[in-house]
Amino acid sequence: MGDAGALLGMDTARGRLEADRVDRAAHRISRLRERSGEAVRSAHWRGPDAEELRSRWEALSRGPLAVLGARLHVLATVLRAEAAAQERASAADERLAPPSRLLGPALAPAAPPPARHPAPERGADPPVAGPLPSSRTDLAALVSDGIGGGPLHGLGGLEAVVAGLGGDVDGIGQVRQELVHLGGLLEGWADGEHVPTVAELGASVLLLSGAIAIAPVETMTDTGVLDPRTEVAVHGIVQAPAGPAPRGLADLLAANDEARRPLAGVPGEAVRDGAASGRVRIQTVRGEDGVESFIVHAPPTGGAPLWDADSWGAQGNSAGWDSNLRTMAGQESAAMADIRAAMAAAHVPSGARVMFVGHSQGGLTAAHLAADPAFNRTDGAPGSYDVTHSFSVGSPVGTVVPAQGSTRVVDVSHTPADGVPLLLRPAASWPVPPRIADPVPLLDLAGYRVDGSRVSSPAVVEVGLEAPTPTYAGSSALENAHESVLRSGHGVDPTGGYHGSLREATGSDPDLSALQADLEGRYLGDGVVLVEDVVVDVGREDLR
Repeated sequence: MGDAGALLGMDTARGRLEADRVDRAAHRISRLRERSGEAVRSAHWRGPDAEELRSRWEALSRGPLAVLGARLHVLATVLRAEAAAQERASAADERLAPPSRLLGPALAPAAPPPARHPAPERGADPPVAGPLPSSRTDLAALVSDGIGGGPLHGLGGLEAVVAGLGGDVDGIGQVRQELVHLGGLLEGWADGEHVPTVAELGASVLLLSGAIAIAPVETMTDTGVLDPRTEVAVHGIVQAPAGPAPRGLADLLAANDEARRPLAGVPGEAVRDGAASGRVRIQTVRGEDGVESFIVHAPPTGGAPLWDADSWGAQGNSAGWDSNLRTMAGQESAAMADIRAAMAAAHVPSGARVMFVGHSQGGLTAAHLAADPAFNRTDGAPGSYDVTHSFSVGSPVGTVVPAQGSTRVVDVSHTPADGVPLLLRPAASWPVPPRIADPVPLLDLAGYRVDGSRVSSPAVVEVGLEAPTPTYAGSSALENAHESVLRSGHGVDPTGGYHGSLREATGSDPDLSALQADLEGRYLGDGVVLVEDVVVDVGREDLR
């Protein structure tokens, strides 16, 4: 301490706060090392390249990353020691001089010195030490640390035992991957980097629960249930019959629906197995400016029905119910891999102008691809595209925001007559109205995050329409509310499903009118020419 009326030396409270922050950073590096190592070791990848990657990771993990963590811990220890030394020196000075000598009469302390671990300033990271979590983010950090500790280490021992007995460890590896993903979500929440949505966290918990339930069976046989199986292959490319370019939003939806069905006039297309593979339709159009753009039609859920175990990962069609859950959880799904593979097979050039069209799961898949900054960008990097629009119907897209602010995401959903989604109604009014809502778009839980905030962006527009009354009888209310195109013995019902809604509302709804105007001249309209129209048959490589 000096005697010139100024305070010299360390601000000990601030020093300890910084030491806590450094300790948190060291602990975070340790968690990331462990989780990244688990992910690298459990990846479904074999061969020399895989072994080289694992070797390089081990060298990095045990070398520079381990040294960095150790140095940060040492720095935190030094900061705390310096703070303690400063307090001892200050205490000695205080015994030798009155407060007026050290701080001046006006600044003499009128209260006891602060506690050893003061409350952090607003917006600062909380100290590591503490008897109980003081907030939801502290709880998330504790749970994340718990996942990164005992469970993952325990799985390693269990794998060794199962392998020693001659069992298959893939199921245990899947549990590990789901634990790592869930731990990462909680860690991002605790660190303030990413607050997960309720739907994202819920889907992750369901995937983990399912992986744990199926793991004992997986040690004896490969069921394929909930296995990501993102290794997909293109099985063929079919030229669609020649036709005009789309003229309106309803035409886009009709083209999307046609790709799911046998193509009229194409040899060998009379019968197809929807569980064996999926279909991605890609239309190349030349706009009024002479530039070629691409309309990519993402398929909805396909293959086996919900109650069939095959629909949860054990079928060739990647767009099963497992992909719904995995995409909602924020993971790469096989359905997303299908789109990437189909676009490469159709020779869509990197950096090209792309519009997505999707129904149900197709819209969800498209929205998540548009939110991937490695996929949706304008610099022409390999495997990336300039996604200008993602147009969907009946899709839960409220949990993601596109990677580019210029990308427009528009989803149309059938809402109840009063326009209030069922899940947002008071409990007393939950009986379903006569014209029910499409339940699928509600699965994003309105984009609510776990902290009570909502995902929102001016780039994402959700249009609510009342489901129309179909002309032909025979369709249920739920089919009419969710199907993109209603079909019956009379053929396509021009007034049913989302196709009927778009035919009726495009000219009157301001958001749909604005979208139509934005697309005209580039993707649809009288001045646009259809250059090529292909349907790519694609799916899981080993399950066709």
